Amino acid sequence: MSIEIRLLGPEHADEFAHPIRTAFGLPPSPERVERSRKLTELVTRIGAYDGSTIVGSAGAFAFDFTTPGGGTVPTSGLTMVAVMPTHRRQGILRKLIERQFADARERGQPLAALWATEASIYGRFGYGLAAFAGDVSIERDRSAFVGSPVPFEARFVTEAEALERIPPIYERARRAAPCMPSRSPMWWSTRRLLDAESMRAGSGPLQRVVFQIDGRDEGYALYRVRLENMEPQIPITIVTVQEAMGATPAGTRAVWRYLCDIDLATRINATCLPPDHPLFLLLAEPRRLHYRTYDSVWVRLVDVPAALAARRYGAEGTIVIEVDDPVCPWNTGRYRLDAGTSHATRTEEPCDLRVSAAALGSAYLGGFSFSRLAEVGGVEARTEGALERADRMFVAPRHPYCPEIF
Repeated sequence: MSIEIRLLGPEHADEFAHPIRTAFGLPPSPERVERSRKLTELVTRIGAYDGSTIVGSAGAFAFDFTTPGGGTVPTSGLTMVAVMPTHRRQGILRKLIERQFADARERGQPLAALWATEASIYGRFGYGLAAFAGDVSIERDRSAFVGSPVPFEARFVTEAEALERIPPIYERARRAAPCMPSRSPMWWSTRRLLDAESMRAGSGPLQRVVFQIDGRDEGYALYRVRLENMEPQIPITIVTVQEAMGATPAGTRAVWRYLCDIDLATRINATCLPPDHPLFLLLAEPRRLHYRTYDSVWVRLVDVPAALAARRYGAEGTIVIEVDDPVCPWNTGRYRLDAGTSHATRTEEPCDLRVSAAALGSAYLGGFSFSRLAEVGGVEARTEGALERADRMFVAPRHPYCPEIF
């Protein structure tokens, strides 16, 4: 059987979506297809064809991911990957992934990233687990904060007002956390701020609230309210937080204090929060913040020296890293990294560390240390003190945080 890999344009959006709809048992949705066609970030649509029939697909968003130290790196965000069940185990997924890497390299995107539906798949392509996230749930009557309250003003805003006021808050917030993706105006209007009926899942309309402190926009919350049932004259109401962001610590405190004080709410649920979210320390009873963790973003370096140059480092020093990358063989080799200048060059010097492509992806954003990765076999130290030196260089002040699944 001969499988042809083709790049598709936005006009083929419906055909491109067929494999992922089949995989998840989703009905055709012209509305969803039209939204995906409009997304300026969705720059790559790859189809695998058996004759004239599409049997697999993979897409890629073009983001700028925040890196430790507040820089950014152009990133290829893999999405909508599926192979038709009639054509599984025929190497089609590998062809799709290899085409994504080639396309990212041509576009000058040194990094690739994804949220994995099946986490066991992507390690063999050089992706490494880079971050954890989790769902939280807290009873409103057990949500007292420690410390002094922050005076703030909260205002509901229309969709048009939200499109003007919320993106600047997000941009300020994302500079502080590795792994947060850039968002175009079209992304905001067709994904994050959209209130389509199909997105409500039984809840009410999307509520958009902006928070001001001393007259300046410092945070926002996007949430829905759902009435679960009415016990005898007692409403059971769930607040589902789609996204809550503060541009400053005071803004974060104001946003979450508001959400935990919504009248008639019984429980507040939120998703995709990092394990070091400030809410754990704000609550007087942190054990009441029921947290269910899962793997979030997986990362792989498509262009090792360019990716290493795109971030800043926690300590000065040099280290020689040998990378083993059979999937992207152009990466295989040794690199001398000067943390003071963020400059990485090929070298023939003896290496200090030998790493797999997946391990380097795990360490890149600071979510996992080289020492931990060495414990599970992804990193091999070749010189004394190399692990500790690499840990100091690649440390990040915050756990990587991607606030939505892409």
